[in-house]
Amino acid sequence: MIKFFITFIFLISSQAFAQSSVRRCTLLPITDSVGGAIGFKVFEEVEHELKSSNWCTYVSNSGMMSVFTRYRENLPRHLKTKEVLQTVSEKLKVGSILRISIINDLKGVEIQMEVMGENGEDLLFSEKAILNSDDVDVITSTVRNWMDMYAKMIPYDAKVNGILGDQITLDVGKGYPIQVGQRFVVKRMVAKKKHPLLKKIVDWETETMAEGKVFNVSDNQALGMVKVYKTDKKLAPGDWVRLEQWKEEDKPERDYEEKKEDSPGTLGIVSLALFGTSSSVDTTTPSGSRRMSGRLLGADIRAEGWITRQFFGAVELVRSLGTLKKSSGKTDTKDVDVTHSTFKLTGGYKYLPIGFFYGPQVDFFGGYANYSADMDFSKKDGFGKNSISGILLGVGANVPLSREYRFFAQFEFLPFPGFKDDDGTYKTSKSASAMELEFGMKYQINIRTTLDVSIETLARKATFNSDYKEVSYQDNRLKIGASFNF
Repeated sequence: MIKFFITFIFLISSQAFAQSSVRRCTLLPITDSVGGAIGFKVFEEVEHELKSSNWCTYVSNSGMMSVFTRYRENLPRHLKTKEVLQTVSEKLKVGSILRISIINDLKGVEIQMEVMGENGEDLLFSEKAILNSDDVDVITSTVRNWMDMYAKMIPYDAKVNGILGDQITLDVGKGYPIQVGQRFVVKRMVAKKKHPLLKKIVDWETETMAEGKVFNVSDNQALGMVKVYKTDKKLAPGDWVRLEQWKEEDKPERDYEEKKEDSPGTLGIVSLALFGTSSSVDTTTPSGSRRMSGRLLGADIRAEGWITRQFFGAVELVRSLGTLKKSSGKTDTKDVDVTHSTFKLTGGYKYLPIGFFYGPQVDFFGGYANYSADMDFSKKDGFGKNSISGILLGVGANVPLSREYRFFAQFEFLPFPGFKDDDGTYKTSKSASAMELEFGMKYQINIRTTLDVSIETLARKATFNSDYKEVSYQDNRLKIGASFNF
């Protein structure tokens, strides 16, 4: 089960940069003909420039420098190899790879800058110049001018990363000038044209797909709402987004009450649910094994408070009750009243793979849990009042399937639980376990309320080195409830 969750988390988190954008860039080691004396200083200056620029999100290649140093003698040749460039793009998830070379002569230097695409063979930009000086500032200024030229040639402002109904996630450069209310056009690249001699890409053929508006912006991503579709084709990750010039009339104008209605809760969420349970209790006593089973009814209330956007604390109370009847074995009674109670106090971290609160979410949490059972006492049958408690660890996922529906799943367990028997029937436990699995759907009724339906399985067990060898509880629940943002 844990393996399933790890795989699931990896899949949804890897979608965030499944398509590398040219607005994610890196700088290869700068080579020169004087053993790196100039190249290293220019690298520092250009890297600083890239980190402060807003046309791309710079990704450092420091983690790969140890690999580059192995090929120091033939580094210029290796940096032109398609396979090396593909590896850099794949590892760093970048679409613009800047390659700069410097050749020294008696009168100055010859400098060349090329920008390669993620496939390692598309030449997106190329410039060469002969300078009458080997001054680092002069070289850096030339490279800066070339980067400005390249930034203006990029055929799109962002790429589509994810799609949810009419909502799309945009991958933009960190600090890129994009504003809420700004209009955009979604295009799809159909073909690219290369210069017959220079092999440089000189033009892109595109198809207009849709038009829309930006309605949320974060550090290096944005959310857009598609308003008009220009074709019957569906939008796809990797489609291009071109921003139109922002105008004052595009600025959202809504009164306070409208904003209040359209904004989510800022403090947390409360969930209430009623459930029916198929429940069973198994015991192994000196007179043999027996089982009681039946239907219980119960309620579940959970309150989650958001300490920050990504850290949270939660408390949950659950209680179910009913009557179980003899299912197997020789029992002293034909039926028994039972009450199950659960208390959890947890806290954790909410991972947002695409950066937005209403996108996919993965929760990692831990805390304390107590599962208790209270049955009509029967020493012969091993029935009574006892509990299993301890440190709780868990992981959960919450993924939008459309604008109205979200799928959620959660797994939690007690790694080192303890067993307590209030009646003294059972001795110190040899082992104990508690595990809970839940999965279901949420339907968005309005901006603050969801209707929740889920199936939950809860299993607890304790074994002993005595005549009373085992007691275990199994509950399978169908839960129906609602969640409220506040």
